[in-house]
Amino acid sequence: DGALADDQTTPTAAALEAAPEALETPIPEASVLPLLKAEFALRARDFELGSSLLTEQALVLNDPALTRRALRLAEFLSDEQRAAALSLRLAELDPDDGAAAAAASGWLARSGQPLKALQYAESALALGVSVNVAGNLGSFSQLDDDTQRAVAAAIESLAARWPNDNEVAIAATLLARLQQDWPLAESLILPVLQRSPSDLRSIMLWTQLQIDQAVENPLQRLADAVTDYPENTELRLQYARLLGAEGDYSGAQAQFAILLALDPDNPEMLSTAALLDFELERYDAALAKFLQLIALEARLDEAFYYVGRIRAAEDRYPEAIEAFASVGPSREFRDAKARAAQVLIDTAFASDIRQFFHDQRRIYPSAAEQLFLLEAESLRDWAGESLAAYDRGLSAFPQSFSLLYGRAMIHESEGALLAMEKDLRSILAQDPNHAATLNALGYSLTNRTQRYEEAAVLIERALALSPGDPAIMDSLGWVYYKLGQYVQSESLLREAHDAFPDPEVAAHLGEVLWAQGREIEAKDVWQEGLKRVNDHPIILEAIDRLGVALP
Repeated sequence: DGALADDQTTPTAAALEAAPEALETPIPEASVLPLLKAEFALRARDFELGSSLLTEQALVLNDPALTRRALRLAEFLSDEQRAAALSLRLAELDPDDGAAAAAASGWLARSGQPLKALQYAESALALGVSVNVAGNLGSFSQLDDDTQRAVAAAIESLAARWPNDNEVAIAATLLARLQQDWPLAESLILPVLQRSPSDLRSIMLWTQLQIDQAVENPLQRLADAVTDYPENTELRLQYARLLGAEGDYSGAQAQFAILLALDPDNPEMLSTAALLDFELERYDAALAKFLQLIALEARLDEAFYYVGRIRAAEDRYPEAIEAFASVGPSREFRDAKARAAQVLIDTAFASDIRQFFHDQRRIYPSAAEQLFLLEAESLRDWAGESLAAYDRGLSAFPQSFSLLYGRAMIHESEGALLAMEKDLRSILAQDPNHAATLNALGYSLTNRTQRYEEAAVLIERALALSPGDPAIMDSLGWVYYKLGQYVQSESLLREAHDAFPDPEVAAHLGEVLWAQGREIEAKDVWQEGLKRVNDHPIILEAIDRLGVALP
C-alpha cells in the first residue's frame, strides 16, 4: 500500500489493514513470519499486535518504507514510546526525510533531550521542514548551566541561519525572554508579527513581553488583533482571559458575551465565563452557565462543584448536597465531599453523614480510602463516631498510613496512649523512614510521657530525613528542653520560629527562654504569638502554669 507508506496524513483503520508495499530489499528469512503475522493482525484489526510486530521488524531491517509505516501506526495508536524510537530510526535510515527529522526532534524534546533534539531540528530545517523549536525550552530553567548555554547557542545558531522561519523566531524570542533581554525578544518577534499578523502565539508572546515590562496598555496589540480579526475566537478568548487576569472584569465579561453569542454551547468558553461570574459574585449568571454545562454533559465535575457551592450559599442544602455528591474523582472531588459533609454537620445528624459517605463509597469505590478519611474527620464532633469511622476504614484498608495516622491522633486526643503508639508503630513497621510519623510519635512521647531519650532519637531521625522542617525542629527543640539541653533547644526553636512563626512554636521558645531567666524575651515571644492567635491554648497554658503575668 504505497499510499499508506508515503501519505503524511493520519491513517484510517481501513488503510492500516491494507497490504504493505513491496519492500525495496529482499526480506530476510527470519523476518518473513513476523511480517506475515503483522499483516494478518492488521487485517483482523488487532492494531496493537500489528504495531508491536512491525516495530520489532522496523528496528532490525534497513527499510525506510517499513519503518515509516510502523511509525504511522504507532502514531495512530498514540504509542509515544514506539513512535519516538521509530522516528529516530527513520531519520537514521532516510536522512533526506525532513518530516522524519522533525518528528525525531519533537520526540527527543518531549523526552528531555534538547541538545539532540536541536540537532534533528537543524536537519529538518535544512530539508525545508519547519519544527517546533520552542518545545526544547519547556524545562530550560531546570537544566544545568553548561546545558543551558549549549541549548541557547544552538537556538541562536538556528535563528541566524533561518531568520524568516516563524517557529525558530518564536523559540529565539522565548529564549531572550527567559534571559530577560526584552529589547532582543521584541526585535525577534516583531518580524513574525509582520509576516503573520493574526498568529496567536506571536501576539500572545508579544503581549506577555509587555506585561513582563509593566508597560502601559500591555494588551493593546492583542486588542487591535481582536478588532482586525473579529471571527478569530481563539484570539478573543485569550484576550478575555488576560483582561480578567489584569483585573478588567467588565471588559472580560463583554468579550465572553461576544464569544458565547458566536458559540453558545462551547464548553471551554462557558466554563471560563462561569468561573469569572462566580468570582465576581454574579451567582445567578454563574449558576445558569454551570447548569448549561451539566445539560451539555461537559466539565461535569467542575460544574456540579460550583452548583453545590452556589446552592449552599443560598441555604438550599438538599440541592447543594446532591450537587456535591455528583462530583466524581477530580481536582474538585475532595473539597466537594468535605463541603457536603460540612452542610450535613450544620444541618443533620451523624447518621446522615455516615449514610452519605457509605453511598459515596459505593458510587466511587476507587476513592473509598479517601472517603473514609473525610468521614472520620467530619464526625469529630460526635463522641466515638470518628474513631468508629477510622475502624471501619482500617477494616477495609488495614495498611493505610493516612487512616492509621488519623486514628492515632484520635487516640492521643482521648488519652489512649498505648493505642496511639500501636497505630504509629504500625506505620513505622511498613516504612521505618516515615518522617511525619517519627515526629508525631516522638512529640507525643515528649508531651505525654517522660520517655524523653526515646522521643529524641525518633525526632532526630525525622529531622535527618526532612532537614529544615520547622515542625520537626520545634519537636526536637522541645524534647531537648525536657532533657535540660537549653542551648540546643533554643537554637532549634529560634530557627523553627523564624521559618514558621506559629503560636505553638512561640509557646515552646518562650518557655525555654523563661527557664533560662530571660523573662522579658520570653514575654515578648509569647505576646507576639498571642497577637497571631489571641487565645492560643498552648501559650495560655504555659503562662498560667509558670505564673506569668503579661502586660
